[in-house]
Amino acid sequence: MSGPIPIIVHNPARIEAERVARAMRSMPAARYVFVVLLLIESYVSLNTLAGWRHPPQGWLAMFTTPPELKPGDILINFIGYVPIGLFGVLAFIAPRRPMWLALLLSIAACTMQSMATEALESMTPNVRSNIADVFSNAAGAMVGGLAAIVTVSLVWSGRIVELRRRHLAHGWQGDIGLALIALWAFAMLAPRTLLFGVGDARFFLGVPARADLPPAFFLGIEVAVSALALLGFALLLRLTFSSSTARLRSMLLLAVFASLAIRTSGFGIFWGASSAFNWLNAGALLGMAVGTLLGLVLIGLPQRVAGIVAAMALSLSVLVVNASPPNPAVWFDKHLRWQRMAPLAVSSRTTAMLWPVAALGLALAAVALGAANDPSQRRDP
Repeated sequence: MSGPIPIIVHNPARIEAERVARAMRSMPAARYVFVVLLLIESYVSLNTLAGWRHPPQGWLAMFTTPPELKPGDILINFIGYVPIGLFGVLAFIAPRRPMWLALLLSIAACTMQSMATEALESMTPNVRSNIADVFSNAAGAMVGGLAAIVTVSLVWSGRIVELRRRHLAHGWQGDIGLALIALWAFAMLAPRTLLFGVGDARFFLGVPARADLPPAFFLGIEVAVSALALLGFALLLRLTFSSSTARLRSMLLLAVFASLAIRTSGFGIFWGASSAFNWLNAGALLGMAVGTLLGLVLIGLPQRVAGIVAAMALSLSVLVVNASPPNPAVWFDKHLRWQRMAPLAVSSRTTAMLWPVAALGLALAAVALGAANDPSQRRDP
């Protein structure tokens, strides 16, 4: 036998990446985000619900009334369902399910949800159901789903899979942690809350603000709430990622910067550019500094200890923020954009109120199940 002898290169890392890629063809985190997006969209569509009444033309009024073709509404409905359709395809992906079937299931789910919402809108006092909304929602879901099919190969590439395997906690813990991080970002939009003041239920309970207390009292409350909540979030990063302590600290600093940018954008959206930095005060700055410092120091704790400390910090933050009266300086009363932005305001407030409950569940589960990923036992390349 003549000629060159073929050389077979055995690459364990590449083989392992391909194995993990095949296993990742089911994305639990996308399912959580998909359900949350559908619930948020349903709330936004039904936010004008002020009382029930008998449907004037029945539950299927959308099919019997002429469609209203308003370009602005069509565009908003189309754009709103693009991300929902994208996450829908990711949610329906399964190891032995064709991509086209995942796309059809996503479009079907979005269409049924849209039709159900339109049927409920026929029972609201001031809203008319419109079949054109269903078609524009379905079109947006289809475009988002097609975008997911085009880009999903990047998620399954060896490099992305290797990064996920190396830096994200295995199984449900990493997926739920990522979903909670995304919801934390949305909660930062919530108006009339303290900086990082998640778990605040006073707005929904109708607790009145008091102006007869000294400013130092409210400053101390804001420092405690912001610092404890930020510490809990920092340790949530520890439970979500299995990277080294140095990388976790970099992630925390990036997350703090992003949270402040979202917070500023939220105030600008609700009250205008001139009020974008109204959240900025001594209590917020001091609480952020203390929370960031504590997070940088404690983010390398073993997983079980991190879970215990995260649960304690979040519980104390929720207790303090709800046991104290609202700060009148935070609940400043401007109605310039409040009515138009009510759906986003209440959605973000609700997310901020419920976020610690889910985070506590993850922290306690991490304590109960033990440390599956310890960054002290990993070395970054």
